[in-house]
Amino acid sequence: MPERPVRSILGRRRLGPVLVSAGPDETAREAAVRMAETCRGNLLVVEDGCLLGLFTERDLLDRVVAAGRDPARTRLHEVMTAEPATIEADAPVREAILRMDEDELRHLVVVEGDRVLGVLSSRDIPVLELGSAAEQLHERRRPAGRLENGSAAYA
Repeated sequence: MPERPVRSILGRRRLGPVLVSAGPDETAREAAVRMAETCRGNLLVVEDGCLLGLFTERDLLDRVVAAGRDPARTRLHEVMTAEPATIEADAPVREAILRMDEDELRHLVVVEGDRVLGVLSSRDIPVLELGSAAEQLHERRRPAGRLENGSAAYA
């Protein structure tokens, strides 16, 4: 059975993969209001149809609020995640899970060629998909010195 593609879970928790975007000169406050109004944890930052970055709740918290910046004066291009990580829409969900884990990402921009289809959040991934990738994730974290029977090898 072929693995489920990322496009199949894109926006599954919401009413479809609606793209919510902002311009680079919009303020962090304007972005936060739009995110709240649309129940999104991120906004695509675009200009002239080109993706410049991603502005997330984490960016708002870390780069604006915790940094003591005024959200009403801080422009998105100053605090967005520039050149965000992307994944092809037809890539397997397992690949998205592994990339997000390896690179410690909460969001992946889903693309089809040059076209942005949406943003995959870690919260969008079905539990069953996470479960099927659990063994591979566990193996990645296993200490190198551990033997197959579970005892540690010491030099």
